[in-house]
Amino acid sequence: MQRFKIGDRVSLLPRFAHLFQSTPAVVIEVKIDPFRAMFNEYTIEFPDGSTVNVFEFQVREATN
Repeated sequence: MQRFKIGDRVSLLPRFAHLFQSTPAVVIEVKIDPFRAMFNEYTIEFPDGSTVNVFEFQVREATN
């Protein structure tokens, strides 16, 4: 089951924030792993227009 849907605001967990921008981003694409939910893949877009693919265990709901 997917935790986020297209349009949700997310932030990277601090453990992974140094790899990418740490500003909140928006989910623009979802790829579901039917066997392991933690490996659901999300394409997220940052405010500057850049995108990155991350797994479910790397993101959380944005608080700001």
